[in-house]
Amino acid sequence: MSTMVVVTQAESATAVVRWAARFAKMRNDSLTVLCCLSGQPIMPSAPVNLDQPENNEELIQTAAKASREIKDQEVQLFFIRHPKPAKAIIQEIQTKNINFLCTGIDTSLPKDSPVNRLAVRLLRFAPCDMFVLDPGDGDGSRYRNIILPMGSGLKPFTMQTAVQLAEKLDCTVRPFEVGSYFGKDSKEVAQHSLISKLREAGIKESKSIQPIVALSGERWKSAVNRSRGSDLVLTSAAVVREVRRFRQEEKNHTEPGSPRVPIGLMRPWNLESKSSLIGMIESHIFSWLPRLAAVDRIDLFDRLQAGARWNVDYILMMCLSTAIASLGLIQNSTAVIIGAMVVAPLMTPLIGAGLSLVQGNLVFFRDAMRAMGFGITASLIISIFLGFIVPFEELSPELLARGAPTVIDLAVAFLSGAAAAYALARPSLLGALAGVAIAAALVPPLATVGIAFSEFRWDIVEGAAILFVTNLVAIILGAAFVYRLLGIQGSRIGVRLPLWVRRTVLLLVLLSVALTAPLGYKLADQLLEGQTRPYTLPVSKVVWKAIRNRVHQEHGVTFLSASRFGIEHDIDMVILLVASKPVSAEFISSLKRVANRAHEDNLNVGVYVFQEAEIKRSGF
Repeated sequence: MSTMVVVTQAESATAVVRWAARFAKMRNDSLTVLCCLSGQPIMPSAPVNLDQPENNEELIQTAAKASREIKDQEVQLFFIRHPKPAKAIIQEIQTKNINFLCTGIDTSLPKDSPVNRLAVRLLRFAPCDMFVLDPGDGDGSRYRNIILPMGSGLKPFTMQTAVQLAEKLDCTVRPFEVGSYFGKDSKEVAQHSLISKLREAGIKESKSIQPIVALSGERWKSAVNRSRGSDLVLTSAAVVREVRRFRQEEKNHTEPGSPRVPIGLMRPWNLESKSSLIGMIESHIFSWLPRLAAVDRIDLFDRLQAGARWNVDYILMMCLSTAIASLGLIQNSTAVIIGAMVVAPLMTPLIGAGLSLVQGNLVFFRDAMRAMGFGITASLIISIFLGFIVPFEELSPELLARGAPTVIDLAVAFLSGAAAAYALARPSLLGALAGVAIAAALVPPLATVGIAFSEFRWDIVEGAAILFVTNLVAIILGAAFVYRLLGIQGSRIGVRLPLWVRRTVLLLVLLSVALTAPLGYKLADQLLEGQTRPYTLPVSKVVWKAIRNRVHQEHGVTFLSASRFGIEHDIDMVILLVASKPVSAEFISSLKRVANRAHEDNLNVGVYVFQEAEIKRSGF
């Protein structure tokens, strides 16, 4: 086992390497220093001589110098260059059997800067415990005083790691609790709360643990004030924006030019050792499902994030697919409607929303919902506009069919979402997405809402809207269910999902349950009304032509129609004739033989003859 530190900035390399060396010493690990260079050309991991680095890159020179300072520890230095460094680093973690990873972040830079983007990706996907450091203005030389702000969602793993550091490095850890003042018992209540949290984390009192409380009631301001003079503020990696919030408060409540305190984020890997009953059932029933590797999870996230973003391409494809679907619905063309389903990009944001729920990724969830909202709005506008300008006499059967959804559509949508999520997670199955898009049928119900609205057919508007909402809810739930089974987790590993995720999932489940009432009612109506599929179907051209030729040989008999039954029936084929005189039994038998010979099968053919009658005229 080994500890690895990834350095990406020469300015912070020394501080990050020094703190990584302390964690390696605490864990009795060797230390691997990886200098990560982005861009081209791609260069695989290569060792670097600590004493005389051949590469003149400032980052490598700085990392080598910091590595030479480390005594009594085994240290190895490598460098790598890759346009997608997160994937390359994760491969290094797996190759070198790394169990603890350190890296840096710089909140003074934009969120989408390469160093910050890499840190966030590693926080989410690296398959090991992690420490992310924003060194601020520190160089990592001081480590005696560590602050643990208990009110910032601190997790047991972080507290236990801080205590191990204190015991191994002979430093002081100060758990810090912010309470509110409500009388003479305020301080005792805050202290009791702090001690209870430490005990729940399995931390016993010792000389290296010095709990402190403040009664200001202002968590951020108190945390900034207490951090003055400390060597590290250590918290859990719930979200990186907590660090940005601390930096902003630090700027607001300190004198200009005051040094920025180092902030560290701790994130454990797969601490869910307590197996719940549901977890045990999932592991036994779905153990045959493949678990996605970290590299595959990154690729999946990248694909969905790119497809779930609102931009010109997305809106243009939504408008075109809606226009195609609307025209296909109006002219009752199934082929055109299928084409619109394949073109529509609305499936990707729905699958992305399901992934974001499993990850607990609020930013991605908002992006997916925003894309859905803009896409739905554009689709409704286009369909209403076409409904007003395209001339048609009445709603086609395709439009009417989408105004009568049933509870079966709920199951179809859920399974479609599950299938699409699984196909996106397995690149070898991406070709199946077109079929899934056809099964889900997202855009045709939306187009039906707009067209029916233009015709003031409120019953069809209601049915199509219910069908679309059903698809929306069920696809998101189906995608989330599959990604949960595939072992995808977000940055909040080892803890419960965020409150917003639990509330959103509960809302979607309740909404799907509520939808079963109108969908079940419509299914009962359809069962009472009878079969919705055609009662009869046309025969082939060969059979039709053979029957027609034989009937034309019989004087006074006219061929009316020939058809097969679309449902189970005693008669396989029925032929209808019109005759001006009685027909012979020999002709009927001959006609049946002709039909069977043309069909190349022994069918039960029924021949019915309508006798022509005179029309009695009135005396007026």
